[in-house]
Amino acid sequence: MTKQEIQELKASLSIREVIGRYTTLRRVGRRWMGLCPFHGDRHPSLSVNEEKGSFVCYACGERGDVFAFVSKIEKVGFAEAAKRLTKELTIENGQLTIEGKDNKDAGALPERLSVVDSRLSVENEVFLAMLLPAGSGCPELTPTWLDFGVGQSPFLVPERWKAMRNRLVFPVRDEEGRLVGFAARRLSDEDRDKPKYINSETGELYRKSELLYGLYEAREAIRREGSVFLVEGYKDVLAMHAAGFRHTVALCGTALCTGHIALLKRYTTSVRVMLDADKAGRKATDAIVPTLVGEGMEVVRIGLPEGDDPDSLFRRLGKEAFAAYVREAVRLVQPSEELVLLGRIRKGVGLLSDVAETEKRERLLMVLEDCLAQLKGLSAAACRPATMDWRWV
Repeated sequence: MTKQEIQELKASLSIREVIGRYTTLRRVGRRWMGLCPFHGDRHPSLSVNEEKGSFVCYACGERGDVFAFVSKIEKVGFAEAAKRLTKELTIENGQLTIEGKDNKDAGALPERLSVVDSRLSVENEVFLAMLLPAGSGCPELTPTWLDFGVGQSPFLVPERWKAMRNRLVFPVRDEEGRLVGFAARRLSDEDRDKPKYINSETGELYRKSELLYGLYEAREAIRREGSVFLVEGYKDVLAMHAAGFRHTVALCGTALCTGHIALLKRYTTSVRVMLDADKAGRKATDAIVPTLVGEGMEVVRIGLPEGDDPDSLFRRLGKEAFAAYVREAVRLVQPSEELVLLGRIRKGVGLLSDVAETEKRERLLMVLEDCLAQLKGLSAAACRPATMDWRWV
């Protein structure tokens, strides 16, 4: 994109609307204020100036224009941020136009699917429309199954989908919501001679090493919660979402890959690993946890009763009891809010001696001030451990 095209794109976008997708903004005078999504903000410190097309956080110091915001929150470079903001726009001869079905030159868009990808995507949508309603076997799960488009493949299907006929089919979407493939599970244990799962062929659209099931549906919840549940199976994701834990994704029947880690890091660095409570699940957990920790991520294990997975436990306990179980399991492994704040303060104090630039020191001091304010707002009787040394705070 040329500088002129970048300026035209920037002028066409409302920075308030873009940022408003990630945090709730409220008008305060001529500006808009909201909780900053870049740090643990408890009091609105993010200011958005729609007239100037800029934002600034008075607590952590993050600032910039709409491109800087998207780059930071999506953890992508400028070029990719521009592509995402250009998704429904094309610029021709200096004139900005909305992309539509009749736009004959739409192929000029940088993120445009190739002809082959487009054909495969259309074929996927056709197969999705052919799926029959599939019973979840649990009324509390059915709405979520419908939301995710889970269905049963009919017996009569085109040759391309022959292997998936008469199976339970899970549509798989990529990070942007494109229907890239399917996972089909056998319906009867009597068919043990057949593979339990059959997946779409690996290609440009469908690469299991670069896909996390449920990520498209979970993106906003992950940003909002600041963490993600990583589970093992497709039905586990559906059970977690049905119970209210919408910040849940699953590996698509494969081991954790660098592509998965890169996807997770775009949204959070806090992962709650909750794989099946069996030998295979424990082995996978033992491999995943150190890998994620080695990537600088904060990782905790969430245990399940022996032999259970999120789907089976949901069905056994029911929605409310299952949700209560998960909340309690998380509480037992999560550090208190006070300890988290103390950790941030200690880290910040340690960094001060290494920061020479005045502007950077001021930003760091603002962060420390924000943490101290939050710390003072906590109830000492309820949260403060009796053995903790507070003399230096």
